[in-house]
Amino acid sequence: MSQQPISIASLDPGRKARFQALTRAPRLSWPTFLLWLLVMTVYIGSDVLAVMGRIPLWAGMVANSVIGYLAFSVIHDSIHRAISTNTRVNDWIGQVTVLLGAPYVNLKLFRWGHILHHRFTSGAKDPDIVLHGPWWSLPFRWIFIDGFYFIHALRHGDKVSRPYLITTLWWAFFSFSTMAVLVACGYGPHLLMLWFIPSRMIFLTLGFSFFWLPHVPHDTEQEHNFTRATSVRLGHEWLLGPALQSQNFHLIHHLYPMTPFYNNRKVWELLEPELRKKDLAIQHGFAIRPTIYPAPNA
Repeated sequence: MSQQPISIASLDPGRKARFQALTRAPRLSWPTFLLWLLVMTVYIGSDVLAVMGRIPLWAGMVANSVIGYLAFSVIHDSIHRAISTNTRVNDWIGQVTVLLGAPYVNLKLFRWGHILHHRFTSGAKDPDIVLHGPWWSLPFRWIFIDGFYFIHALRHGDKVSRPYLITTLWWAFFSFSTMAVLVACGYGPHLLMLWFIPSRMIFLTLGFSFFWLPHVPHDTEQEHNFTRATSVRLGHEWLLGPALQSQNFHLIHHLYPMTPFYNNRKVWELLEPELRKKDLAIQHGFAIRPTIYPAPNA
């Protein structure tokens, strides 16, 4: 039987007010906005300094790979309209950030695919299902997340995704044309070290930490058991919270997707007594496979 998100009707007025404050999009999320400023400053600054010869290309590659990983919290919150209640501001911030690592991707096409993941988690219609498989194949799958999402849009697109796919195709044409010109002008090494390798490293690390890890062992479809299909990771929060960009409480994100990423742990702590009444998949510490805790009255 499907387990739906818990009801908040039983919460006392104080907890209910706190829950509503934590899970709704703010007028402007200042933590995410400041993170966005940091991402843009470091990424663009790294490119400029490397092209000018002020820092070696390898240093630019490392800087772009690290800051690009952190950029995903901005993009992901933008996808769920958790940065700002102003849709234009929210989407503009997200789209500009996407352009750093994937200048050919329309944020709205990514949003379309990612919302399908939320609807069909670990099921046949989940776009992320292709990112799971034999252990030896996983790095190759993760490195090309953008390609797999593009293929999914081509095969399973609908009237909603079609205009976004067309926009993406045009952007891809101009992006790769520009890259060809840069290579012809002698900037091939810069393109390789400052964009291509960092973009693949970003997808590799995100593939592990965000697309794959929170749903191990990928044997429970969300429509069959909502709270067991996505895990919570408990322990070492001081380290794993920043390292996993607060997605160590990924179940909270699936339950309440508009929650700003930095509030996931707070929502878990607020609702833990109610969630403990459901089936839960909990990854303890650094464990990959979760421990399954059946609902007490199951």
